[in-house]
Amino acid sequence: MDTNKGEEKELSFLGHVFELRGHLIRSIVAILIGAIVCAVFWRTINDKFIMAPLKYEFPTYRALNFLGEKVGIGQIYEPGFNYTQELKNLNPSGQITAQIYAILICGLIIAIPYVVWEIWRFIKPGLHPKEAKNANGTVFAVSFFFLTGVLFSYFFMLPFSVQFLFTYNPFGVSNEWTLSSYTSLFVQTLLGMGIVFLFPVFTYFLAKMGILSPQFLRTYRKHALVVILVIAAIITPSDIMSMLIAAMPLILLYEVSIWITAYVFKKQINEEKKEMVKK
Repeated sequence: MDTNKGEEKELSFLGHVFELRGHLIRSIVAILIGAIVCAVFWRTINDKFIMAPLKYEFPTYRALNFLGEKVGIGQIYEPGFNYTQELKNLNPSGQITAQIYAILICGLIIAIPYVVWEIWRFIKPGLHPKEAKNANGTVFAVSFFFLTGVLFSYFFMLPFSVQFLFTYNPFGVSNEWTLSSYTSLFVQTLLGMGIVFLFPVFTYFLAKMGILSPQFLRTYRKHALVVILVIAAIITPSDIMSMLIAAMPLILLYEVSIWITAYVFKKQINEEKKEMVKK
């Protein structure tokens, strides 16, 4: 009897492993398809997306210069700059490595909604029927917050970091960047903020499981501020401006998470009251 149960558990475990493998394979295929699309349109993606924050034509620089003229302080950034001309490659295989790296990351960004959907399909069977109904909402929420973090990083953190680090010159020595250092900065800021922006989603599920409460988040708000600054310092370059830019939305997301956990707790209490009335 015990032997049969052990065999059933082993078969069940192996079944989950094979099922997980299928989801992972499909996710990897989706990322590779996204990467192939990026490779086909590489010139456009490179000029209009990856290298765009290094050029004056980037919308953030032009918008700030326009704002500066409107308020009377003049243009904030020097017109016509193009830092792509100052990038250097010091490794014989540096360019092809950076290109493959960039293509794969762009493929991941494109495929992230499908990857999240595959992960949710694996988790969904083990959830309560009421929780499983939220499948579409969960996939949308994760994709929305991740892509919002990527866009925030791309249009705010990255251009400010580029300008500050390229022009900061306290020793009178010119700043020369390598191609690999810029691609690392590009990926670090985009993926870092994309992942950190998922904090409200994590708090939602932790609150649903009863692990996290709004009282806990309110009590440790000051401690959370220190943690947020540390996280912002990790996912950004080593300049204070980028860290502060990253910290501002994270503080806002923390406050949003308090509201989310309060909503979840209130909903759970109302459901418990309804069940008690039925009994």
